[in-house]
Amino acid sequence: MAIWYTDVATNQQQGVNFPGQSGLGMLTPQPGTQNNPTLEGLSKITAVYTMTGNEAAGDIINIALLNSGQSLDPNGHISTGATAPGATFTVAIGDNDQGLVTTLPIVNPMVLPNTNVVIQAPTWVSGTSYAVGAVVLDATATPAYATYTCISAVSGSTAPHSDSTHWQANSSRYSTAVSIASANANVSSNGGNLNGQTNYYVSEDCWLQALVSTLVTPAAGATIAFRFDTIANN
Repeated sequence: MAIWYTDVATNQQQGVNFPGQSGLGMLTPQPGTQNNPTLEGLSKITAVYTMTGNEAAGDIINIALLNSGQSLDPNGHISTGATAPGATFTVAIGDNDQGLVTTLPIVNPMVLPNTNVVIQAPTWVSGTSYAVGAVVLDATATPAYATYTCISAVSGSTAPHSDSTHWQANSSRYSTAVSIASANANVSSNGGNLNGQTNYYVSEDCWLQALVSTLVTPAAGATIAFRFDTIANN
């Protein structure tokens, strides 16, 4: 599984964003154009991914940061350019809220020491009682330790990735797999797949992600635009 970044996510990675690297006395060079605050602020995400031709099913595209207290409007759109990105290409839209610390956005090194509290979900344990809203890491999922949210109280022995009645994969929280294989397409995520989590708000800074469900013949240089609105819980 490879992880890729849109132009926005690339600029948002801590360590390559403001206020710059400690001791350099200057701003960290940006890998792309600095985010446009009118398009990529709190309320709207507009991010573009350019295909390398090396993508594969199971890969993840980090679209942009979702901050603690935000919710995503699942009725977003995914648009493709003049070149079809693949002969077959489907993606699901989700996030990695409370995922493994190593997969979350890098903690900003300029924040004072010991002031960052990272919320990582516990690993699912067979037979443990879980209430609606509980988030766990499934060690036996693919990829391992993927995050799942409880949508119906349960205390059984079936791992979350095999129990869609009680668990929702965070990787498809906002949309199940939709096809983006066509050129010049504008695909709606069609209401998402929240399974009753209509008032869900992110609890930990995380990545909004596109999980590549299927992909055949990826086209290097093809572009994909992700457009989603966010809602602040305040």
